[in-house]
Amino acid sequence: MSRTVTATEAKNRLGALLEAVAEHQDEVIVESHGRARAVIVPVVAYEELTALRDRKRRQDAVSSLRRLREQVRARNEDLSDEEALAIADEISHAAVDRMAERGEIVFERDKR
Repeated sequence: MSRTVTATEAKNRLGALLEAVAEHQDEVIVESHGRARAVIVPVVAYEELTALRDRKRRQDAVSSLRRLREQVRARNEDLSDEEALAIADEISHAAVDRMAERGEIVFERDKR
């Protein structure tokens, strides 16, 4: 069950509101000037929201990549499989090299 409080009430009763949220797994909507401005939610609900957001972001990325793949295929129907693989290999190597330069990945050979 959610409840709504003013920003002033939230400021004055933050400890009690946090306890109610944690204990009863309720949400508290904080309003300012009659408009909802924020929500205090249990950590479990926040973690679920974060996981859903991450899953949606991954799904959107996969969908974008699939659309891009189809666009590339349509524009490059005259390429042989070998030519396409060579281009993909070149792009992949360039991306990996950039990641290594930025320190995002480290190869065993470079640790010595």
